[in-house]
Amino acid sequence: MKIALLDNITGFGKHDWSVYWVLIWFSCGLLALFFGFWTTTEQTALDWFYFAVSIIGLLCVVGLSFRKNIAGNGLGMLATAGEVVVQATSGAVGLMLAPLFNFFSHAYGVKYWASNTDADGDMVPKSANKYVWLLTVIFIIAGLLLFPVINRWLQAQGYGVISDDGSRFLGMIDFFWINVIGFVLSITAQATMILRYSFNWWLWILVNAVWLIVNIMTGNTIFAIQTVIYQVNAVVGLYGWYRSEQLAKGIR
Repeated sequence: MKIALLDNITGFGKHDWSVYWVLIWFSCGLLALFFGFWTTTEQTALDWFYFAVSIIGLLCVVGLSFRKNIAGNGLGMLATAGEVVVQATSGAVGLMLAPLFNFFSHAYGVKYWASNTDADGDMVPKSANKYVWLLTVIFIIAGLLLFPVINRWLQAQGYGVISDDGSRFLGMIDFFWINVIGFVLSITAQATMILRYSFNWWLWILVNAVWLIVNIMTGNTIFAIQTVIYQVNAVVGLYGWYRSEQLAKGIR
C-alpha cells in the first residue's frame, strides 16, 4: 500500500521531503533531550557526555531508517561505545551488555551494508521468508526463558542487569518482565536490522511501546517523549524500507 505523505517523506514520492522531515524530527528530539538534560541533571561532565551520546543516537536512528550506512552504523558504533562508557561510569555494569552487542553488530553492519547498496549508495533491504520469521520467534522465546537465569547469575557476580522490585504495570504485569521483554526484543530488532530484514521495524515499534511503559512507570517523562519521537521514526523506517525493497524487485 502506497501512502503519498510517507512516499514524500522517505524520498520515493513526487516530492522529496526527506531533508525537511529529518530536520523537523531531529529538532523535536533535540528539544526533548535538552529539556530533560537541563531540568533533571546537575550538568556535570558525565551528564554532558551522556547528552552528547544521546544526540549521536538521534542521528544514528534516523540514518538507519533512511538506510544510510555511515550515518546509521558508523554513528551507531560511536553512540553505543559512548553508552558503554556511561553505564560503566555510573556503576550499571550489567547494562553494558546491550550496547556492547549493538556496537559489534554495527561494526559488522558497516561492511555488510556497504556490499548491498543501490545506485545511490543506500542499503537495499530484503524480505524475510517464513524460516527467518520462525527463527526470530524462537530467538525471542529462548531469550525470554534464558534471560532471568542469566540475570540471576550476573546478580550473583554483582553485575545484575534488571532488579525485581515487585512493582507492576496497571497492577497486572511485573515491571521486571516488562524490562526483560524490552531487552530481548531490542536485541532481536537490532540483529534483524543489521541483517537488512525490513520487518525489523515492526520489532522496533514493539520495543518502543515497551520502553514507553518503562519510562512512564519510572516517571521519566522526557525519555517517554523521546520514545514517542523514536516511534515516529520507526514508522517512517518501516515504510521506507518496505518501499525500497519493493522498488528493488521492480514493484512500483
